[in-house]
Amino acid sequence: MPDDDPLLGYREMAERAGIKPGTLRSYRAQGRLPRPDDESVPDRPRWRASTFEAWMASRPGHGGRPPKPKPDDGS
Repeated sequence: MPDDDPLLGYREMAERAGIKPGTLRSYRAQGRLPRPDDESVPDRPRWRASTFEAWMASRPGHGGRPPKPKPDDGS
């Protein structure tokens, strides 16, 4: 039976997010990533694709936060 919700490691998530894997490791250390769906290998946590996509949709900075107002240039 094919898995419609595969497990992703840091590298796969970074590729999908357009960031470096180290950034995701830092986010996890700061508590900014959801808890891994699979921790069977302690140094290789993995998340379901659906968990990662939900996190991406709700994280600040990429559509989750309103844009900063532009400074008044006096014109």
